[in-house]
Amino acid sequence: MLRSLPADSLWRDAGFLRLFIASTLSALGTAVSLMALPLTAVSLLDASATEMGILAACELLPFITIGLPAGVWIDRSRKQRLAVLFNFVAAAGLALVPLGYEAGFLSMGVLYAVGFVVSTTEAIGGSATQVLVTLLVGRERLVIANSKLSAASSLAQVCGPALAALLIAAVGAPLAVSVDAASFVIAGALIASIRLNEVPQPHRGASVIAQIREGLWLVWRTPMLRGLVGVVAVWILLSDAFKALYVLHAARNLGLGEGGIGVINTLGALGGLAGAPLAHFVERRFGMRNALVAGVALAAVGYLLYVLPQADWPATALAAGIALFVFNAGSTLYVVNYLSLRLAVTPDALLGRMVTSMRFATILPGPLGTIGIGLAADRFGLPPVFLGIGLSCLAMALCAARWLPRR
Repeated sequence: MLRSLPADSLWRDAGFLRLFIASTLSALGTAVSLMALPLTAVSLLDASATEMGILAACELLPFITIGLPAGVWIDRSRKQRLAVLFNFVAAAGLALVPLGYEAGFLSMGVLYAVGFVVSTTEAIGGSATQVLVTLLVGRERLVIANSKLSAASSLAQVCGPALAALLIAAVGAPLAVSVDAASFVIAGALIASIRLNEVPQPHRGASVIAQIREGLWLVWRTPMLRGLVGVVAVWILLSDAFKALYVLHAARNLGLGEGGIGVINTLGALGGLAGAPLAHFVERRFGMRNALVAGVALAAVGYLLYVLPQADWPATALAAGIALFVFNAGSTLYVVNYLSLRLAVTPDALLGRMVTSMRFATILPGPLGTIGIGLAADRFGLPPVFLGIGLSCLAMALCAARWLPRR
C-alpha cells in the first residue's frame, strides 16, 4: 500500500511514521488523563475552582523557571535523545498518581507535583520533539507534518474519552492514569528506534547566559515572533484557565457524570480532528498568518457557546460538546499554523532556543492569571468567567488581524 503513495509522501518516511505512532499513543494516554486527573481532583479530593487554578499554574511554571536554559541544552544536544529521555520521565511522574492512591498519600499537593513534573518533561522533551519534526521532514513540509500529528492527537482523543470512561468505571480515576504513564514508555521506545543522522550544532564556547540572551534577542528582533508573543500569551492564559475549569462546570453546574463528560470530550476531540485538514486548507488558501487569526476567532466562538447549556436541557452534554467541538477546531487551526510559522522564520542553530524563549515569554503571565481566574470563578461563578474568556479571545483575534506582520 505504501508503494502506491507519492515518492515524497510523509507516510513513506519511516522516521516520521514512527514519530506519528508515538505521538498518537501518547495522545491517547493523555486523553485518558485529561478526564481522569480532573475527576480525581474534583470527585475524590473535592477540589475548589481556586485549587484547579493552582493546578493549572503548576503545569505552567516549568516553562518559566527552566525553559530558557532548556533551550540552550536542546540546541547543544541530540534532540532525539532528549525526546526519549523525557518521555520516560513523564511516565515516572504520572505513575505517582496510582501509587499515591494505592498507598494512601494522594492529595492535591501530589497532583500539583505531578503537574509540575509532567510539564517539565514537556518544556524540555516536548520542545526537543518540535525541533525533531523539523529535522525529520524539512521546513517545506512543516504544515503538512504538523497537520498530520495534530490529526493523530485528535483521533486519539476521540477514542480517549470512551476508554477513560471504561477505565474509570472499572478501576477508578487515579488508577486510570497508569494508562497515560504506559503510553509515554511506548512512545519513548518508538522515538528511540528512529534512524536519524543528527549532528548537534556547535556552540562556539559561548556561555549559557550568552546563548539564552541570543535566543531572547532573536524573538525580539524578528517582527513575526515579537508579534506572536502577545497573541500567544493571551491565548495560553485563556485556554489553560478554560481547560482547568470546564470539567468542574460540567460536573457541578451541568450535572454531568463520567458518561456525559466523556461525550463532551469526544465531541471536542472530533473538533480537533476536523481542524487538522482545515488548518492545511486555510493555510494554502490564505497563508499561515491569516489561518492562525481565523483559528483564534473560531475558538472564541466555542468559548461563548459553552456558556449557553443549562442543567435542565434535554441534551445538555450534546450542547456542551458542540461548544468544545468548535473550540477545538479553532484551536487546532491556530496551533498547527503557529507551530509551523515560528519554525519557518528561525535559523536551524537557534530552533531550540526559539521554542523555549517563545514558551517563556508567552507563558510568563499564565500561572498568576489562571489562579486569578480560578478565584474569580469562586467569587462570581463559572458562566460569567467563561463569558469573559470568550470575549477576551475574540478581542485578541481582532487585534491579531490588525497588528500581526503580514509578511
